[in-house]
Amino acid sequence: MDIKTNFLAIDVLIIGSGGAGCRAAIEAHDAGARVAIVTKGIFGRSGTTAFNVADSAGYNWADGEVDPLDSPETHFKDIMDAALGMAYEELASILAQEAPSTATYLEKLGVDFEKEPDTGRYIEVKGCFASRSRMHILKGHGKKIIQALVPEVLKRGILIIEKTAVFQLLIRDGRCVGAVGINLNGDFIIFEAKSVVLACGGAGQLFRYTLTPQDITGDGYALGLRAGADLVNMEFMQVVLGTVYPTRNQFNTFLWSARPSLLDGKKNPLLEKYLPANISIDECFEDKSKHFPFSTRDQSRFVEIAIQKEMTKGGIDPDQAVFVDLTKITDDRVNSLPKENPLTKIWPILKKYYIKKGLPIEKEPIPIGCFAHAINGGLKINRDGQTTIEGLYAAGEVAGGPHGADRLGGNMLVTCQVFGARAGKTAAKNAGKINDLKISYRNAHEELDWIYEHTNQKGDIQVEQIKDRIKDVMWKGVLVVRRKEKLELTIESLKAIKKDIKKISVQSFSDLFLISEIKNLIDVGTAICKAALHRQESRGSHYREDYPSLDKSWEKKILLRYKNDDVYVIEEHE
Repeated sequence: MDIKTNFLAIDVLIIGSGGAGCRAAIEAHDAGARVAIVTKGIFGRSGTTAFNVADSAGYNWADGEVDPLDSPETHFKDIMDAALGMAYEELASILAQEAPSTATYLEKLGVDFEKEPDTGRYIEVKGCFASRSRMHILKGHGKKIIQALVPEVLKRGILIIEKTAVFQLLIRDGRCVGAVGINLNGDFIIFEAKSVVLACGGAGQLFRYTLTPQDITGDGYALGLRAGADLVNMEFMQVVLGTVYPTRNQFNTFLWSARPSLLDGKKNPLLEKYLPANISIDECFEDKSKHFPFSTRDQSRFVEIAIQKEMTKGGIDPDQAVFVDLTKITDDRVNSLPKENPLTKIWPILKKYYIKKGLPIEKEPIPIGCFAHAINGGLKINRDGQTTIEGLYAAGEVAGGPHGADRLGGNMLVTCQVFGARAGKTAAKNAGKINDLKISYRNAHEELDWIYEHTNQKGDIQVEQIKDRIKDVMWKGVLVVRRKEKLELTIESLKAIKKDIKKISVQSFSDLFLISEIKNLIDVGTAICKAALHRQESRGSHYREDYPSLDKSWEKKILLRYKNDDVYVIEEHE
C-alpha cells in the first residue's frame, strides 16, 4: 500500500461530528475562524448523538414550568450531590446556568421537546439522581439535535472531511498545533491547526456489551492522553441495563417501578440469590426505578451485580443468561401507579417502541444484560473547554470535570451543547492570536512512524480478533464488579494484546483504521483499570467488591498521565 501526503492549513480543527463537534464548529465559524470537521464516518450519521439507541432521551434545564421550585441553582446542587465530591464546582455551575439558553437555541433550530397534548406544557420528569422534575423528553434520542445542527454547519460552508481517522496530535513547544490522519483512500493528511477541539465521544466499544455505535473507540481520550493532557475521573463510567436480543436497546429504568420479575437462564427467580438477607426485592426495585445507571449509593446496586455475576460465572450462554419478565405490566397496572411516577407519562411511547423493535414484552420474558454506556470522566478541562495543553480543547463525553461519581440523567446532551459552544468560541478566539505555526512535513511524519511500520504488515491475526479480545477482558474484569486481582489481570491482558498488534495482517487502509482504534482502546482501557485499581473504595458508579463502602478519605480526584508508552496515576488534592 502506498501512502500519499496531503496538507491542510486551518484555524480550528474539530475532531468528531456529533452534537458537541457540530456546536463547536458553528460557534468557531461564527467567531471568524476557518473551520474543518474531521470524522471517521459519515457526517450527520456517525457518532453517539445520531445513534438511536432508545425510545427517547432526556435534556435537562431548570425552567420551573412543571416544578416552580426548580432553578439553575437547584440543578447545580443536584449535579454536585450526584458527583459525590468528584465534579469541579465551576464547570457544574456553568452547565446548570447555561443549560436553558442551549434549549432555546435548539428550539429555534426546530428541535421539538415533547409536550402535553392537552396543556401544551413540556413533559418534564425527574431524571436519574435529580431532586426536581426538569428532564425534558426528546423522541428518538439525540437524533433531532443532529438533524438541527447539520444544516447549520453545511450552510456555513464549513469543510467536512469524512472517513478519516486521526492517528496523532501534533505538539510543538507545549502547544497543540494540529493533527495527522489517514483516510480510506490511503491519503495521509497533515492538519495544521491553530486550535484543535476533541469532540469524538466516549469509549463504549471497549466492552463486549455496549449501547454505543461501532465508531466510539476512545479516540479523543487516547489522542489527548498521548499528547500529554490529563485525564480525570476515568474510573467513573455508567453501566446500564439493555436488551441483548433480538435487538440491543436501553431497558428503561422506570419499568422497575411496575415490579417486573428478574429471572436466570432457566427462568427461575434470580435476584434472591444475590440479595443480602436484610434487603427486600421491593426495596431494591424501588431504588432501581429512580436511576438508569448502576450506582453504589443505594440498594439498587444488587440488580446489576446479580446480572453481571450471573453472566460472567461461566457455563451459561451469556446472550440467554438473564431475563426480565414484563408480561404482567399492563396499561391498568401502570395507570394505578402514582401520577408523579414518570412511567405513567412515557409508558405508551415506551411500549410502542419496544414492540416496534421486535421485543415481545407482552408475550414472554426478554433477555437483558449490563452494558457499558457513557464515561463520566475525560480530558480535564477549564471553564472554556481547554485541556491541560494549550491550544487543545475538549467537549462532550470526551471532556471530564462537569460530572463526577454519578451523572444526572439528561445532562450529557446538555453538556455537549454548553461546552461545545464554549470550546468552539475560545478555540477561534485563541487561533486569531497566532500567525505562523511552521509545521514541517518531516516533523509530522516523525509523529507517525508507526503507521509506516504497520503498512503492508504480514501476520496471522485478524484485526477483529484483537478487538474481540479487548472487549472480552474488559467486560469480564472491569464492568460493574471490580476487584484488585481482576483489575491487575486485565491490565496484564491489555499489555499482552498490545504486543500482538505486530502480528495483525494488514491488507487494506481500513485495517490501519482499526489498528489505530485498537491502540486507542488499549490505552483508554489501561487508564480506566489503573484509576479503578487506585481508588480503594466504592463511590457512585465505581464499585470495588473488595472495598464495598464509600470512604471519605478518598474524596479526591484521580488524574492520569502518559509517559514512556504507559499510563500513570496522580492524585489531585484541591
